[in-house]
Amino acid sequence: MSERAVPGWPAPHAAGRRRGLLWVGVLLCVLTFVPPLSSWAARYECGEILRYGLWAIAVPPLVALGTRWPNAASLAGARLRHPELGRAAGFLLLDWLVMVWWFTPLAVRTAATDRWLVPVEALTLIVAGIGLWLELVESPPLVPRVDGLRRAVLGALTMWFVWTEAYLVGMSQSGWYRNFGHVAGHGLSRAADQQVAAVVLWLIATVVLAPVIFVSALRWLHGAEEPDAELRKLVKENRRGVGPFMERRSTVAREEGGGSAGGSAA
Repeated sequence: MSERAVPGWPAPHAAGRRRGLLWVGVLLCVLTFVPPLSSWAARYECGEILRYGLWAIAVPPLVALGTRWPNAASLAGARLRHPELGRAAGFLLLDWLVMVWWFTPLAVRTAATDRWLVPVEALTLIVAGIGLWLELVESPPLVPRVDGLRRAVLGALTMWFVWTEAYLVGMSQSGWYRNFGHVAGHGLSRAADQQVAAVVLWLIATVVLAPVIFVSALRWLHGAEEPDAELRKLVKENRRGVGPFMERRSTVAREEGGGSAGGSAA
């Protein structure tokens, strides 16, 4: 069956663009494990932060947008049946917890000693990030659970969270990660390393999240129709026992009951 014949999926050219985004994400992830980026991450704080930022912020949206999800129809139906803000916020909190752990000096020192933890770090950051990004952007046939305003708020909170991490790195008096040695006259100084690391993390968060915040807020301000908004409304109404489907079932039941009563009377 061709892609065009499958309901809910984009046309072949759109599917091709989505696969391109996925391959870009895969390429970025691979580059973090090979020189020169792997060498920078082992030597400099800014290299470690760059790799962390790519895993936590840049790669997840590319994978979320470019992946063709298995059992997508069932998953999309489940998301329509559960459109609550609390579920979207749950993915936000999970992503924050994972990012906080791998941002701590203890986690970085441990990963520097036990190298097998590096792919674990990458995997957990990317998976947690995908969960959040599926609440922020459309990955047909999956759509976010919340409207544009709430998506803008979730995106802004995430961007400010990452900015806070950047400020912690840049303003640390003795270095946020003390396992990086700096020799005067050789490479970056400790202060310069910290400042570059803070700028790198701030820049990644801004470049990736600001467009999502802006577009979501703009669509909400202009009253643009949300994808599947009417369908979500109908599903929500029928879960509460109201709406056209339930009204139709009630009408049919009354008519059948009236018919049966009339037949009995006759």
